[in-house]
Amino acid sequence: MVFPLPAVLIATYGDDGTPNAMTAAWAASCCHDPPCVGVAIRENRLTYANIIARGAFTLCVPPTSLAQKVDYLGIVSGKREPDKLARLGLETARCPTVDAPLLLDCPVNVECRLHAQLAIGTHTWFVGEVLDVHADEACLDDKGAIDVAALDPLAYATSSRQYHALGAPVGRAFHLGKALQHK
Repeated sequence: MVFPLPAVLIATYGDDGTPNAMTAAWAASCCHDPPCVGVAIRENRLTYANIIARGAFTLCVPPTSLAQKVDYLGIVSGKREPDKLARLGLETARCPTVDAPLLLDCPVNVECRLHAQLAIGTHTWFVGEVLDVHADEACLDDKGAIDVAALDPLAYATSSRQYHALGAPVGRAFHLGKALQHK
């Protein structure tokens, strides 16, 4: 398994328009042009049916302060508790671009239109084309890029079944290795 994984929330609307979210750790960027993200979801999940029905979802990045609620959203099905977001006091808003909810308690929400899906054993890999990204200004640096420390994203370790915070940066990508190029 890839280690660690991001702990994200996948938000959708149900048949009756009720906002729903589930925790997913099997999620990643998967294309630059067009910009796409992917997430693996089991067919028996309400989120699976909602994505198929609505053709959209949001990938929401929760901070570590929401770890307990993120875990709850991963263990309680929206089929059994249809209004679980309201029960947790998590606020939602309608996305301006796709038919899915924004989770206002998450500092980053990525609006995705279903682009492709691939059944792989126990899961289906849903690819969402990124149509819009909403980020709280508090987690942006002075150039408008995500400041990982300010975002404080939640990570998941599959082997130990533990949530983690990320540590300090170790170097700048595409720069750190340059000193080794001409040795």
